[in-house]
This record gives sequence, structure tokens and C-alpha cells, in this order.
Amino acid sequence: MYAAGQELEAMRRLEMAIKNGEDLGESAVRAWGCLFDLLQVLGRRPAFDALALTFARRFEKSPPGWSAVLEGPHVASESSGGRAHVSLSGVLDAGIGDVLKQTMKLAATSTIVRMDLAKLVNADNNGATLLMRAMAALKRAKKEFVFGSPEHLAGILAAKLVPGERKDEAMWLLLLELYQQAFRQDAFEEAAVNYAVTFEVSPPSWEALPASVAARNLGKEPPASKVDGFVLRGQLLGATADDFAPLEATLAGRDEFDIDAYNLARIDGASAMHLLDVLTRLRAAGKKLRIIGLSTLIAAYLETLGFTDVAELRSRVI
Repeated sequence: MYAAGQELEAMRRLEMAIKNGEDLGESAVRAWGCLFDLLQVLGRRPAFDALALTFARRFEKSPPGWSAVLEGPHVASESSGGRAHVSLSGVLDAGIGDVLKQTMKLAATSTIVRMDLAKLVNADNNGATLLMRAMAALKRAKKEFVFGSPEHLAGILAAKLVPGERKDEAMWLLLLELYQQAFRQDAFEEAAVNYAVTFEVSPPSWEALPASVAARNLGKEPPASKVDGFVLRGQLLGATADDFAPLEATLAGRDEFDIDAYNLARIDGASAMHLLDVLTRLRAAGKKLRIIGLSTLIAAYLETLGFTDVAELRSRVI
């Protein structure tokens, strides 16, 4: 779930397993570790601290410490392959202006912009207005953009909007855009009717997303990170074999090496399989491989894909 961009669903599934006392066997500590990782990714410090206390009492060992994945309420960063990555957190309000300005600068040299919404906890009409303006500018510039966790923000907006109350029009329009991004046509049609009645205007029409955007929203995301020497970092999403060619070329002359994954925030299935192909070839050539500094969550995922057959996986200590 997490590899496919469904961090909220993954968090809820782990919370359910732990709270309901499911028999996790020898994987119990690792399941807790995965939940700690997800709470950090989502910026949920109070829940993380509460879980840490419960962990210490149950396992009689020190819990992992909080280490913020991203600093600041909103972050925009450039990534490899002509992509830009934006993480929005806290409140979607007028304070989003600065990061959107940075986003537009990055978009000038990027082909795709991804905006992650899972860490937002609230929104107002000012923030929605600025975000809608940014999306309009991206469309005019013929830039692709994709939302991560669009239904999360849609839920926040839907809970705040009241049909018949003629206010917060930008929030209504953003809600409709989010439903399109999440492929929620029924929800879109209902909200469109409510919008039209509230503001006495013709409602926007449902428009099918371009195939390329649809594929990305289904989990085939663009690479949002790069391989630099022995380092895997950030968001490795939708990477191709070419993205890992520098890794293979750099390490081809060594018999033993470590790949630093301490700052790897996520890797999806397509990217992982391309990496596995590279490591398999190197292993067959007699190389001794280690991937170190993995989060518990990513290490567990790579194990399910067979990475332990070609490399030693070293997780951060829980």
C-alpha cells in the first residue's frame, strides 16, 4: 500500500492490526516499526509519541525517536528526470503562497509536478484559491501535475462545505478537481450539482484525465529521486532501467559495496524491480551487496520482492 502511494490506508491497516491484538508472531516488533515510519511520513507527531509510550511498556525496550522526514510546513524540491515534488502539510491556507512560487519556478524546467496532500490537516478558501491558480498556470504551461492522496484533502473540504451557503467557492472548485484526480465520478457529479445550485452557475463537467496522468495516479509515479553513487534517496517512483544505469556503472569495478538508503523515503514496485534486476546481475558476477539504513517499512517491502536473494538488507535499529 505504501509503495503504491496509499500511506493513509497502510497506516490504518497497521493500527487496526496492533489495536485489535492480531497475532503478528515474530513480526510484531517490525509491524510497530512500520507504523512508526508511516506516522513520521505523515507528520503525525502526537500519535507517534503516544505509540512510543505504548511500545516501551509492551516490549520493554526504547522506542525509535522522532526524526522529521521533511522540515517546514510545505516543501517543494527538484528531482531527477525533469520532475518536481511538492509536499504540503499542516493547513492549506495563504501560507502556501511561497511554496507555490517555488513550485512554478521548478515547473519551468520540469515535465511533471507531483503534489502530496496526505499531511494536510485543514484548509481554507485562501489556500484553495492559491492552489487553484497554481494548477491553472500549470495547465496553461502544458505541464502535467498529479496529486498524491487526493481523497484525503477532498474529505477535509467536503466536511467544511455546506450546499446552499454561498461562500468558499474556490474550495468547491478544488473539491471537484480532487474528485477528478481520484476518479470519483459519482462524488464529482453530486458535488457539481451542489456547487451549481449554491452559486447559480453551470457546473463544471467531468473530464477524463489524460492516460499518462491516470497511470501515475494508479501508482506508476514519476521518479522523484535520483541514484547518486551508492545513495538512494527521496521518492523513487516509476524509475526506469536507465535511472539505475549510473549505479551499475559506478559499482561495476568493485567486489563488495554498500548502497546507502538511509534517506530513501519510498520506492514503488516498478522502481524496485528495475533495481532488483541490476543487483541480480551484479550478484551473479560475484559481487557482495548490502543496502544499509533502510526504514523498517521499506526493508519489509523489499524482502517480499526477493531482494534478500541478491543483497543483504540492513534496517535502522528499532
